[in-house]
Amino acid sequence: MKYVHSPLFTFQCLVQGLLIALFGLWERTAVEQAILCGVLLCSVGIPHGANDHLYRQSTTFLGLLAFIGIYLGSMGVYLSIWWIAPAAALLIFFAISLHHFGQSNFENPSVWYLPSLLWGTWLLAFPVMLHWEEALDIFGTMVGRKSVHFPIPQIVRLGVAAALTVCYFGALLRYERQNTARYVLQWMVVTAWYWLTPLLFGFIMVFCLWHSLQSLQHQLTYYKATKKGTFRQFTFALLPFGLLALTGFGLYVYFRGFAVGEAFILLSLITLPHIVVMHRLYGAFH
Repeated sequence: MKYVHSPLFTFQCLVQGLLIALFGLWERTAVEQAILCGVLLCSVGIPHGANDHLYRQSTTFLGLLAFIGIYLGSMGVYLSIWWIAPAAALLIFFAISLHHFGQSNFENPSVWYLPSLLWGTWLLAFPVMLHWEEALDIFGTMVGRKSVHFPIPQIVRLGVAAALTVCYFGALLRYERQNTARYVLQWMVVTAWYWLTPLLFGFIMVFCLWHSLQSLQHQLTYYKATKKGTFRQFTFALLPFGLLALTGFGLYVYFRGFAVGEAFILLSLITLPHIVVMHRLYGAFH
């Protein structure tokens, strides 16, 4: 079953609509927002890549060690890029993230599938355009600059958003005509949520509610079809690396606090090998 017709898609739309109504009627405090984000990050956001090892080619113990070595090695190489050329590393993070978010939404193995690229761009670009100065501050800390000043008038940013929307709707009509109404509904609830919420709170909720759950559903479908495993086995397989990731995140927050720029850099290090694994999975399953 295509994701857009799955019960999960309906559930996500209903939950997102409920959150929009609740946030519109009762604005959450910063502490309440942090608690909600923490719960979602720990339950689905961080663990959603913890089963990457299940999709390795060699199922032997040596194969697992090799997989972990390559996984950690790619993270080390990317960390060195952050150290030597942080601006380039940031651009890489944008590129791989928009591809990954779009691919999980459309489950298309192609890197260049236009609706995927435009949807991934929208998820990243629209909240940045709404909260431009705050986003620039975060990007500045990620590349080692104390402040970044690059003013763009709001009317220009909204014009770019409008143009991107037109392009996305046009791509849906061209490539996803039978599913356009459902994807437009998704765009509406996600966009309304971004419009109402602060930058980090809005993005983390979308990342967990939409992307992480999408990815987990596809992984489960692939696991059942190729590994003949059950939902319970899939869930238990998440635990070792999921708990390890949560422990590492907890230690980071305890010793470093939650420095937003650093947190996104750490996320990027995990994201790079995870995206490679998931790209192969989408290609193998279609």
